[in-house]
Amino acid sequence: MKKINGILTLFLLAFSLWSCTVESFEEEENPQEPPVESDLEIYKPQEFGDMDYEDDSSTWSFDRSRESEHFIIFWDAKYNDVDPGSTTIPEQYRVNIDNLLEKAEAFYTLNVEQLKFADLNLENTKLNTYKMMIFLYYQDEWLATGAGYDDVIGALWISPGTTQPAGHTLAHEIGHCFQYQVFADLGNGHGFRYGFGGNGGNGFWEQTAQWQAFKAFPSQVFTAYDFSVYIENYNKHLHHENYRYASYFIHYYWTQLHGQDFIGRLWREAEQPEDPIQAYMRLTSIDTEALNDEIYDAASKMVTWDLDELRDLGEDYIGAQKFGYTTREDGTHMVAKTYAPQTTGYNVIPLKVPEANTEVKVNFKGLANAAGFNTVDASIAGWRYGFVALKNGGERVYGTMQSSAEGEYGFTVPENCSKLWLAITGAPTEYSTHAWDDDNSNDAEWPYAVKFTNTNILGYVDSSGEETPESKDFKYNLTFPADAEAYSGKTVSVDADQLATAFQLSSNEITANIGGAIEFYAINSNGDLISETTANGYGHWFSSAGDVVSWGDTAYLFSEFDEAGLKFSIGQFPGRLTTGDSYTIKQALIYEYESGKSVQATFTFEIQIE
Repeated sequence: MKKINGILTLFLLAFSLWSCTVESFEEEENPQEPPVESDLEIYKPQEFGDMDYEDDSSTWSFDRSRESEHFIIFWDAKYNDVDPGSTTIPEQYRVNIDNLLEKAEAFYTLNVEQLKFADLNLENTKLNTYKMMIFLYYQDEWLATGAGYDDVIGALWISPGTTQPAGHTLAHEIGHCFQYQVFADLGNGHGFRYGFGGNGGNGFWEQTAQWQAFKAFPSQVFTAYDFSVYIENYNKHLHHENYRYASYFIHYYWTQLHGQDFIGRLWREAEQPEDPIQAYMRLTSIDTEALNDEIYDAASKMVTWDLDELRDLGEDYIGAQKFGYTTREDGTHMVAKTYAPQTTGYNVIPLKVPEANTEVKVNFKGLANAAGFNTVDASIAGWRYGFVALKNGGERVYGTMQSSAEGEYGFTVPENCSKLWLAITGAPTEYSTHAWDDDNSNDAEWPYAVKFTNTNILGYVDSSGEETPESKDFKYNLTFPADAEAYSGKTVSVDADQLATAFQLSSNEITANIGGAIEFYAINSNGDLISETTANGYGHWFSSAGDVVSWGDTAYLFSEFDEAGLKFSIGQFPGRLTTGDSYTIKQALIYEYESGKSVQATFTFEIQIE
């Protein structure tokens, strides 16, 4: 007889259960082990009323369940008496229960032993009494929700498609279960079971669950869809709702400073109504000035992902953060509103690399309440900024952090410097929480203008109008392995200076003109220009012959152009390429600089499959 226990606990959750829609991720396979049961009890939630787990006709029945040491999974009655992993179950509803439980146990161990979201030595922890609960529904609609029941025990609700195979999504939702468990075990305002204003939302749940999942699947930190969201929104407040699934990098910085268990400690020791940054300041005994210094330090390291856990993983994503600006009549560059740094947000400005030992300078001027930007309290305005250099061997060189609202600052370019940036953070002298209100018009923005000596923004062209635009060919030789499961490939960055010089337009002007004076095309193998896109955004699928096709049976490769970052993402149709194969695909930008006069930038990708 299985032990059942019901506890009447008032369950109040101001912002409901945490329902998460997560993109598909590359999954890591672990060897499957049979589940191991334990003597932990199975909790019966209040909402189940007089439901009898022993009755096969109940919505959730022991006859349709399986246990491991710390979990029980119930599956939908629509599976009838058949194991969900049986080959007789339609593929879209098929789930390997033993593998799911084996993965769940690994995530349990991660959250308890390494991340310390729970303390099994705590007298009142419910994890020593009950198993966490998983409920598998027989449905097509995506369902992946992690929270818990009655402030007693963590639980999650899933559909089959979220665990085929069990991977990042399951780890993310179990992460939510442990977040829920913090308050269930500790109560008294711990565990961020509250919002930070606005509509009561709390994006830190998603930020942290993503980090918890990436701790289990580190290879996906940069390849996951959410990274593309991050590099578009990194200038916003760390807890901004717009990128709550993507703002997980501060966790890596904090754990590098304070240990792998620090995020768990932050959740367990937070006190309502603190937001995570306020709790962080209290736990680490720092004030706002020191916080701003740390935020800048984190930002400067994230330019090149110079953190122990990210340095190797992020090698292909160095300087990937996007930036926009306008050039004023006096030659200064003003940050675009879209990228204005908010409190705790940052900018990464790519710069031209001059000869070694050249002293480059930036003339910086903070412009709080500049026309077109959100209104702020200018009396607390503040910024941090400094140069970051990357040498050919991978060594990072950091300039001295600056905090003057206006002034000039110099930096000597090191030998063998391959890349150079200016990093800037929004750093007001008073910290304010960010309310999830789905209203960006009241976000605190800290705009500024910069002007450089002996360098300039990468892709900037100071054209006198005397130079005539010209055509330019860009050729890239790429290699990547055949992939049976994922749309993997390579990212190619266009030389922004070369393209800008050819078109006699700065890179930001090129971006602004695409879809207008500049049109994007694919080039078929016979030279025909194809304007219709067949992949995402400015993208095309190509056949093995290099001709444009739609996604489907004849699609082999795709190329998608990121007009803001001037980058191409080249990838493959899973299972279609063979080692040793080679392909050629082409795309182009055509710029009509005067009526009837145009130039063309042609991008040729020679692809070899490893």
